[in-house]
Amino acid sequence: MNEKTPLNHLITRRAMLAGSAAAAASALAACKKNDAEQGADGASAAGGTLSYHIESPTGIEPYTLEDENAVAVAFNLFDALTYYDYKTGDLVDLVAESHSHNDTDDVWTFKIRKGTKFHDGSEVTAKSFKYAWERLCSPNTADQPSNVSYHLAMVKGYEDVVAGTTNDLAGVTCPDDYTLQVELSAPYADFDYVCAAPVLSPIPEGLGAGDGYKDFSLAPVGNGPFKMKGQWVDGQYVDTERFDGYTNGDVAKLDGVHFAIYRDSYTAYKELGAGSLDCSLVPITATKDAESSYGTSEDGYTATPGKQFLDGTMLYTQFLAFNVNDPLTKDPRVRQALSLAINRQAICDAIYEGSAKPADDFLPEAIEGHAEGAWKYAAYDPEQAGKLLDEAGYPADADGKRNISFKFMTNAANAQDEYQSMQSDWAELGIDVEIDKVEYAAMYQSYLDGTYTVGARAWYADYPIADNYLYPMFYTGRDDNVSHFSDPTYDAMLDKARSVADHDERVKAMQECDAYVAELMPYAPLNYRALARCASTNVETLTVTPGILPLLDEAELKA
Repeated sequence: MNEKTPLNHLITRRAMLAGSAAAAASALAACKKNDAEQGADGASAAGGTLSYHIESPTGIEPYTLEDENAVAVAFNLFDALTYYDYKTGDLVDLVAESHSHNDTDDVWTFKIRKGTKFHDGSEVTAKSFKYAWERLCSPNTADQPSNVSYHLAMVKGYEDVVAGTTNDLAGVTCPDDYTLQVELSAPYADFDYVCAAPVLSPIPEGLGAGDGYKDFSLAPVGNGPFKMKGQWVDGQYVDTERFDGYTNGDVAKLDGVHFAIYRDSYTAYKELGAGSLDCSLVPITATKDAESSYGTSEDGYTATPGKQFLDGTMLYTQFLAFNVNDPLTKDPRVRQALSLAINRQAICDAIYEGSAKPADDFLPEAIEGHAEGAWKYAAYDPEQAGKLLDEAGYPADADGKRNISFKFMTNAANAQDEYQSMQSDWAELGIDVEIDKVEYAAMYQSYLDGTYTVGARAWYADYPIADNYLYPMFYTGRDDNVSHFSDPTYDAMLDKARSVADHDERVKAMQECDAYVAELMPYAPLNYRALARCASTNVETLTVTPGILPLLDEAELKA
């Protein structure tokens, strides 16, 4: 990381992107979707088309938002009820003009802003959200519920819609055109954060389901600052243009955005240098080149002339998954030992060239509640690792070997250097490890089935709260809990933490959950990553948030 951009800066409700100099602060002044009450009196002056690099997305509309590339596009096509302003650290209303909840945090009421429009000119109402949310959950939308419908799992009636027994999401009602009421199956004090996720954006009633699903998926009708220009061409590009009827904030400065799809960051970065791209992901091996050739952003997130390389920390944790039901990794001491044996700093220095930092907490540094050193077994201590293995019944023999052998599963498309480094670290303890490269679909199925021992995983946050890590990754029965960890005490602690009304007290309760699970080590945090994106010399200003969301309605190209 750039020394001017400390990686341990926390996102809170009160502060974000601290430490910027005056030039960067000026570039950050106009908040995306933050002044929705002001609206737009007219279209902004034409500002050219910005070319933004993505890899092939799972989709570009709410039903299909399964990766960061998909979300980057949809975030600019759609607006949700609320918006987390990464610059101020505040959760603000967006399509909702206000929201409230009852004393037990299990009934939420959103007042919809009147006069907001979809790209086809139809009005956004409370029913637009009810329809969109039911569309996510229904098996009739595209032969199955959306893979990201779990965002609504806490809403009353969710299971019935997913099962296909009804099309009505019972917990979501519309007392009038501009009131959306949501009843949850249990108290959840952070539900308004969930409502900021692009996956929960509204859809015009009747669109994007059944026979109309395919056409909508290729050219969705949203309500965000940009609208589709033609159809998404899979593997090539997504073209958008400014929506001049946008009223949830200032109309975009750009004429449009060309999302250019490249298979790899190496090719994209070359295109950036050739002038064919305005923003590219930077491959690990080009990090130093990007810093020296383009200059480093002052705050890590905003590109300005001469300071175009973005190195701010992301809402991301890379980790190892341990199958806690596997005979080898069932004992927590074995999991602790395997983690302690990994020299994370050496991997970050040698392989990531400073674009990653060793993780010492499962919660990334950009999440409020992160605590330095919270996961003590994420330190590097091979001597202690050996002692733990001895205690667990795996003492070294006279030749230094231990009776431990397993396959380490990783995606065949991933770079292997860091995993080979871990393989060497484990070999120092007398552990024989084979790297098993498989395609992602097969690897993920093995995680779900519990037919693996140790594997590579990573988690990008859907919304910037600790619960988005602690619930899906550790709570009993969650699909993303691929360790198959199940602990009634932990579940009860998290249920209680989710219902704590006071924000600061809720953060403390989440930290207690994090500390509890850290001892049991169902996962081993490995590293936190930087954005590692770079803007071209053609860009006047461009911000990408820690959630990898490009604020393209604020972006400007040089005149």
